[in-house]
Amino acid sequence: MADVVLNRVESPQFPDTIKEVIYEPGQFEPVSNGQINKPADEKSIEAVDAALSDMRNITEDSLFFYNPDIATNRWLDSRETAVVIGD
Repeated sequence: MADVVLNRVESPQFPDTIKEVIYEPGQFEPVSNGQINKPADEKSIEAVDAALSDMRNITEDSLFFYNPDIATNRWLDSRETAVVIGD
């Protein structure tokens, strides 16, 4: 998610700040369900570190992400997968 947020900040299609991107209505489930207010776990910290490191371009210019194993909304199934990260 961290890399996608940074990609969106750089895209003219989305707001210009990290906070505006994250809190744009209906965009990220952790905002919608309140999970964003919990302390970051180790995997979240690693994702941010990766997004700010040499791995910054791993998602290319991707503006969306999802986990197909747990997603309840299937609209991204119709889009081409640019990269798979992890399992």
